Amino acid sequence: MTRNQKIKFYSIFVVLALSVWLLWPTFTLIKMSDEEVEALKINDHARYESLLDRSLKLGLDLQGGTYLVLEVDLEDIDAGKHQDTVDQAIKIIRNRVDQFGVSEPEITQEGDNRIVVSLPGLPDVERATRLINTTAQLELKLVAQKGEFFSVLQKVDQVVTSNTTTIPEDEVAEADTTAADGEEAISFLGDDADTEPAAAGTESFASLLKRFVGDGAVFVYKDDVPKVKHYLDLAAVKAVIPQGFEFIWGGQDVTDDDGNLARILYYCSSRVELSGGSLVSADSRPDNNVAGAYKVDFTLDRAGAAQFARVTGANVGRSLAIVLDNQIHSAPTIQDRIGTGMANITGRFTPDEARDLAIVLKAGALPTSMHIEEERTVGPSLGQDSIDKGFRAGLIGFVIVIIFMVIYYRGSGLIATFALLLNLMIVMAAMAYLHATLTLPGIAGLILTIGMAVDANVLIYERIREELRLGKETKVRRTIQAGYEQAFSTILDANVTTLITALVCYIFGTGAIKGFAVTLSLGIIASMYTALLVSRAIFDVIMSKRTIKKLSI
Repeated sequence: MTRNQKIKFYSIFVVLALSVWLLWPTFTLIKMSDEEVEALKINDHARYESLLDRSLKLGLDLQGGTYLVLEVDLEDIDAGKHQDTVDQAIKIIRNRVDQFGVSEPEITQEGDNRIVVSLPGLPDVERATRLINTTAQLELKLVAQKGEFFSVLQKVDQVVTSNTTTIPEDEVAEADTTAADGEEAISFLGDDADTEPAAAGTESFASLLKRFVGDGAVFVYKDDVPKVKHYLDLAAVKAVIPQGFEFIWGGQDVTDDDGNLARILYYCSSRVELSGGSLVSADSRPDNNVAGAYKVDFTLDRAGAAQFARVTGANVGRSLAIVLDNQIHSAPTIQDRIGTGMANITGRFTPDEARDLAIVLKAGALPTSMHIEEERTVGPSLGQDSIDKGFRAGLIGFVIVIIFMVIYYRGSGLIATFALLLNLMIVMAAMAYLHATLTLPGIAGLILTIGMAVDANVLIYERIREELRLGKETKVRRTIQAGYEQAFSTILDANVTTLITALVCYIFGTGAIKGFAVTLSLGIIASMYTALLVSRAIFDVIMSKRTIKKLSI
């Protein structure tokens, strides 16, 4: 065996050893049970993170997760700022997703105004949508005082009781607007209020408001919420609301002392005392005042803290509403001047809700609204089913190919089988090293790679057979050399053209198409290496160890 042949032969062992080393973290995680993985995550988190980082990544369609296509609303954005707006939206979404802890998310632009978001391992599409598409505009507004609330209620009640318009059925279809037997509405306006009797078929607006829970906040039973919203949307009602004030609903359902489900309606100043632009950080923590609930603590910058100190110092005893996306999450009473620039948002949040709220607050508000064009979710069980079926299909195809090669090409078929095994190992190892993601189309690309790798060997072996039939070569070694040399150009042309197609798919494709293109490209390169170098090196070793007069092919 010549020096050049030795180098080729030893390079095979180097490639094989390197492939095994790169795939070892993947093999380690695969052979561990779910309980062992969970124990490793708790007891040796650093090693778990290291194994996870170096192992082969599974795509959304294999491990489960959420796929979203968002359309950015650019209608009110200057044409010259369209790309900047999309880029800013992508950056904010990425910040939110990274803090959320999703492994290997994919966030890319598609077309002029679409953003594709793939979140492997997060099958809760509703939570993912809420996390990504929430505007999260934080505003602090003062709640009106009781006298101001009484004044506007009198005016609204006069408009409602004199209005003979009936409420459309579809607006109250989901609500039971019939009061419970014996239930009496609390009178807010008093017996001496200057109001006219309710017209037939109408009712008092005040009768829908049950009791005060603060200076400018009242309970509205859940069944009456559609009615109250309808009245507040009337043009006549909007006309009597003083300029500089507005009604804002609470963000969550609550229960009164009798256990009735209700929603709080606030009457607030429309002036924004402080906006979320001054926010520096936000973190979720357990709420010690409510068992099992969480809150969000936030900190303001220097300018925001100074403004916060002025607002709280001038309004001691009043309620300050914390408004998120035009919903009030809490309205604590200002007990004293707060000069630290630190406050919190309460609202009986679950741990996930508090964490998600902190994330969107820290990441900032989206530059414009977005609409969901497509949403798709894959559960973990469906992903595991895809893995099992993909593995089964690949194994069956691999076994059939091996059987065919051994039967048809005999001893030479065994050499092709070894080259095929090494080909698959190289592709998987390269994907692990490049942190590429294996998807279901990627598995299809691997299976296609098996056929292409065998195709190269078939071309070589058929050329060798042709040489033997023509009797051009009397020595086996020269016959093998002639077969490889004459098949080289055909193999190169076929693989290069396929590689060009795969690159085009990767450049212009998205998601699943890219996954297929990556595995196919790696498979083409690996198949050329194994067919032209590995199998040839094995033939050279065999020829150098013994004199073979008849080739098993």
